[in-house]
Amino acid sequence: MVDTGKTMKALLKHVETFQPKMVKVAGLLVKRVPTMTESLTDYVGFEIPNRFVVGYALDYNEYFRDLNHICVISSTGKLKYKI
Repeated sequence: MVDTGKTMKALLKHVETFQPKMVKVAGLLVKRVPTMTESLTDYVGFEIPNRFVVGYALDYNEYFRDLNHICVISSTGKLKYKI
């Protein structure tokens, strides 16, 4: 998932030190975040709203990682499963 893009920028900077011929970025999920001014992905699976999503390997406090789908967790759900 590409969120703010900070991690991806750092990763791309590191990858560039190896002088690759080409680097392409694919994101299954790319959030619509107003603070992200440039697109860091060449291929986008799904563009999603700037909400907290869980499921299919994305967790919230170690919960929901094993869901076979991706969904938004509500504020009530966050309160119920907070640590």
